[in-house]
Amino acid sequence: MKDEILVDGSMGEGGGQILRAALALSMSLGRPFRMKNIRAGRPSPGLKRQHLACVRAAGELCGAEVAGDEMASRELRFAPGPLRAGEYHFAVGGGGSATLLLQAVLPPLLTADTPSRITVTGGTHVPCAPPFEFMAGTLLPWLERMGPRLAATMSRPGYMQIGGGSVTVNVTPAKALVFGTDFAEAAKNEPGPTLETEALVYAHHLPDEIAKRECAALLSPEFAALGLSDSSICVINGRNGGPRPEGAGNAVLVKLRHRHGITVFGETGLRGRSAETVAGHAACRALRFRNSNAPVEKHLADQLVVPLALAGGGSFVTETLTPHCRACLDVASLFTSLKPELHPVNGRKTLVTLR
Repeated sequence: MKDEILVDGSMGEGGGQILRAALALSMSLGRPFRMKNIRAGRPSPGLKRQHLACVRAAGELCGAEVAGDEMASRELRFAPGPLRAGEYHFAVGGGGSATLLLQAVLPPLLTADTPSRITVTGGTHVPCAPPFEFMAGTLLPWLERMGPRLAATMSRPGYMQIGGGSVTVNVTPAKALVFGTDFAEAAKNEPGPTLETEALVYAHHLPDEIAKRECAALLSPEFAALGLSDSSICVINGRNGGPRPEGAGNAVLVKLRHRHGITVFGETGLRGRSAETVAGHAACRALRFRNSNAPVEKHLADQLVVPLALAGGGSFVTETLTPHCRACLDVASLFTSLKPELHPVNGRKTLVTLR
C-alpha cells in the first residue's frame, strides 16, 4: 500500500472543502490519507451529515477501507480500493447539498474505464453550496474542455431542511484529463462583452409577492447594466409547469453568456432575508464578475483545482482568490508533486498556476 498522506483539516479556512478535495484526489490517485482536525475552522467542528454522505459515497465508489466515518468525528482514515464506474444512487439527507457531494465523487469518474451515471438526492438550491444551474451550466462545460463528456439533469429541485431534490450526471470518461489549448485560452483570456443575460426565480410554495419583488429588484436601475428585461426573467413556482419540490424554497439565479460560455450566480432565500436582498446579492455578484473581466469566476476556481491537478497541472485567471480555492491548492500539493503559484494580474485578478 502507498504511504498514507496526512491532511490537516484546520489548514486555511478549515472547512469541508478540504475533505471533498482529499476524497476526490485519493480515489483518483489511489493514495490513502488520514485527516485530523476535520472542519476545525467551523463553529461546530467534525463530520456532519453532509460530509458523512460524501465519505460514504466515495467509499462505495472504490470499496475503500474507512475508519472514523461517524457524526462529529474529527479524524478520518480513507484507504481507496480500485475505482468502480457504473450507476449509483446517493442520498445526502435533508437539505444537504447534492452538488457538494458531486464535487467529491465526480473527478475520479472523469477518467474511469467505463461510463457512469450518478443520481444524488438532497438539496439543489441551498445556502453555501453551488446551485444545480451553476454545476450544469458553468462547471461541467469547463470540465468537458479537458476531455470527458458530461450531461446533468435535475428532475426535482430541493431546498434547505427538507431537501428532496434529485440530480443526475452522466459521465463519458476520457482516457486522461488534458490541459489543452481550448481550456488554456478560455482560462486566461478575458470573456469579453456579455452576449446575453437571463434570470431564474424559484419560488415554490411561497406567496406570489416574493417572486414579484425579486423580479422588480432585478429590473431596478441599480442593476440596469445587466440588461435584464421582463422577457429574460423566468419565474418557476410549480404552478406554471415543471416538478414541484417537497417543501417551500426560494432562489434567484443570474446567467451571463459570454464567449467562454455561461457563468451562473445564485442566491438562496432564507427566513428573515428580504426578497430584495436575495435578488440583489445574485445581481451584485454577476456585475462584479462582469466588471472584473476575469475568465474564471471565483467559486468556479476552487472546483477546477482538483481536475487540473489530475491533468498534471495548468493555470487560470480568476477574481479574488477564495479560501476554498486556497484550501484546494493546499490539498492538491499534498497528493501530487505540483505546487501552486499565485500572481496578481492588473491589480484586480489572480493568475493561479499548478506546476
